[in-house]
Amino acid sequence: MTQDSNKVLQQPFGKMMFRLTAIAAAILFITGCATMEPRSGKQSQVDGLIDDDVLTAIDQKQPHGKQWTQTDNLWHYIAAQMNLPPEQHPRITAERERYLKHPEYLEQISKRAEPYLYLIVQELEQRDLPIELVFVPFVESAFLPNALSSSSAAGIWQFIPSTGNYFGLENSHWYDARRDIVQSTQAAANYFQILHGIFGDDWPIVIGAYNSGEGTMQRAIKYNESRGLDTDFWSLDQLPRETQYYSARVYALAEIFSQPEKYGINPHPIKMRPVVTQLVLDESVNLLQLAKLTGIDQNELYRLNPGFNRGISGPDARHLLIPKEMKARFDAATISAAREPAHEWKRYTIANGDSFHRIARRYGSSVTELLTINRRESAVARPGEVILVPAGRVDIAAISENARTHTVRSGESLWSIARQYNVTVTDLQNLNALTDNDIIRPGDELIIALGPEPAESDENFHYIIVQPGDTLWHLARRYSTSVDELLSINGLSADHILQPGQQLIIASR
Repeated sequence: MTQDSNKVLQQPFGKMMFRLTAIAAAILFITGCATMEPRSGKQSQVDGLIDDDVLTAIDQKQPHGKQWTQTDNLWHYIAAQMNLPPEQHPRITAERERYLKHPEYLEQISKRAEPYLYLIVQELEQRDLPIELVFVPFVESAFLPNALSSSSAAGIWQFIPSTGNYFGLENSHWYDARRDIVQSTQAAANYFQILHGIFGDDWPIVIGAYNSGEGTMQRAIKYNESRGLDTDFWSLDQLPRETQYYSARVYALAEIFSQPEKYGINPHPIKMRPVVTQLVLDESVNLLQLAKLTGIDQNELYRLNPGFNRGISGPDARHLLIPKEMKARFDAATISAAREPAHEWKRYTIANGDSFHRIARRYGSSVTELLTINRRESAVARPGEVILVPAGRVDIAAISENARTHTVRSGESLWSIARQYNVTVTDLQNLNALTDNDIIRPGDELIIALGPEPAESDENFHYIIVQPGDTLWHLARRYSTSVDELLSINGLSADHILQPGQQLIIASR
């Protein structure tokens, strides 16, 4: 969902679904647009809907293809329930042929949809929305739950942050509900109900507006109206090219999956029953530990619950999707055994010169643990990125019994801190995983292994600020010292290059 779709409401949506439905109903009444008529025999749940009448309808839809004989396949049910008026347009034909050149791609996506498809069909059924909308995630994300676009649209329904916010989808340090399968599907259904209230039963326009935003769609319609041109979707040439082909792709996929054998496609069979179930996490748990204790594959757990930004569920109660067949393994005792309070972790902003090795050493962790808890595959540290690190944990094996921490103050350097605690700069660097090029900042916490004697007073040295053009050689001459001494007391390497604004320690003479 891109462009101005975030303008759908003048006020943000609340999180409660009944409020969203009430707003949608109000819009339908105020605008006087056509409302959706319930389909005959419509039910709110998918369970038990496959019967002889459905199979007859399926067979009638495929006069040119091999008759389907399976009775427990959700794709069959979807094909039988397709009810949108057929659309004929060269764009649909072109998109259909493009898809048919890659049948393995369609089959792969149909398999990827398996954990989510029943939930989506169920939501569309309950809202009396066209079942053809199951193909929107095909187009939006190929059912990749962690899909992220260049415009920061996320999840299988591709909500941009502002639109997600309007629909009450949390986007926090711990959780991104735009990727939550259940919550994002509910939000998408809410949005389609609103768009249907605005544009009526013109579903090519409704579907296109999901991509472009209703404002862009309304402007394109008004443009054609003002010039006496047709205002059906296929005549709206002012729409962005992406939107012009968006509805065509949805209709092309619906046509293919309505008669897959005719088109030589073999969708992955999906049973006509939920394959996942939902449980509530009342306390923060370590998701990796939970996976180990229950035997579920870690990747599968994350695939079902892509909303978690971290390897810890976080301080708030959460819903967790799990395979229905594994429900018994997720008992209260097992969940409690995976408990890991969120307050045992804190946020850390990666600074210039940081590495995961250095951060891990500083906080008594390991690179593997940090990558796992932050759901990262790469150990490349990106300045400005916020990660979780252990709170109050230190690398006990690396320090002595009388160790302490020191919070860096303005004007301090490794050399001055080392003198204060009667340790060497090298000791500080090794203990805190610092290199010669690392710069400490006010507020940083350093681990100090205390030495036996008190350090000299700060009166024995003073600070200078490096100016443009300064070199170690010039500064050594200016302050009657040597380059070696400057390097030593400032913890610098011989190849260090001074930067204007850098602070140096000079021994008083």
